[in-house]
Amino acid sequence: MAQTGTLTHAVEEYLEAIHRFASAREGPTTTGLAEHLDVTPASVTGMLKRLADLGLIAYQRYGRIRLTPAGDRLAHAIVRRHRLAERLLADVLEVPLDQVHDEACRLEHALSPDVAGRIADKLGDPELCPHGHPIDAQADDRTMSLLDAPKSRALVVVRLENESPEVVRYLADQKLLPKARLKVRAREPVGGGVVVEVDGERHTIGRELAATIRVTRPRRTSRT
Repeated sequence: MAQTGTLTHAVEEYLEAIHRFASAREGPTTTGLAEHLDVTPASVTGMLKRLADLGLIAYQRYGRIRLTPAGDRLAHAIVRRHRLAERLLADVLEVPLDQVHDEACRLEHALSPDVAGRIADKLGDPELCPHGHPIDAQADDRTMSLLDAPKSRALVVVRLENESPEVVRYLADQKLLPKARLKVRAREPVGGGVVVEVDGERHTIGRELAATIRVTRPRRTSRT
């Protein structure tokens, strides 16, 4: 059975991508993986066969793709290294948020479990990456997409499902990063965007992007 540290970068990228699709409640597909990894569907099919041979996924052509318990453990370790690398880059090295995802993609393959553990200890065992994703076990997800959020209710951004530099820069300009407080003021008709209010300013977020922004109602603070 393959072990972390002995996998190629390509295998790790596929395991991470399958894990991310599953975590976002989207069943991974050959087409989706090809678009996400910027490769051809034929390349995806070849890698899926390899991952199945390694015992890391259960896969039938044109069928469901899912991680086996062994594959899930390895994918979780890869994702954890990635998100710890993001925290190191953002918190210690002060790399701009729109750059940390791509930089962490490069670092994650070089971090040993020992070094990843040292980073976690140094940073005080952070719970979330800078984009709002859990670093360790996924807790019960009680968030909703901004697209589905109720109007005129206080909301807070929990995480960004799309971490591409362009999207993060755009959302930073709109002040819609994790922990931002906002209200949905309107939904434009006929497939239009979502109008949100942040810090007294209104912005229109396209439906596709709004669907990738996870929000929740802010917790009530107890009165003393």
